[in-house]
Amino acid sequence: MSRPVQALISTAAAGFAGIYIGAAFNLEGYLGIILSIATLGFFIIQAIEDKNTNQ
Repeated sequence: MSRPVQALISTAAAGFAGIYIGAAFNLEGYLGIILSIATLGFFIIQAIEDKNTNQ
């Protein structure tokens, strides 16, 4: 599986999981947004590190 597809799937999964967990704690979906941003941030940092090590 390519990295962009993996990032898309894991970001969406983290967002949906965060929405349901946030609903259980009465956070109205904010947790889903936070988890999605954190997951995508992980993939961005990982891509930057890979680019720096390959040079």
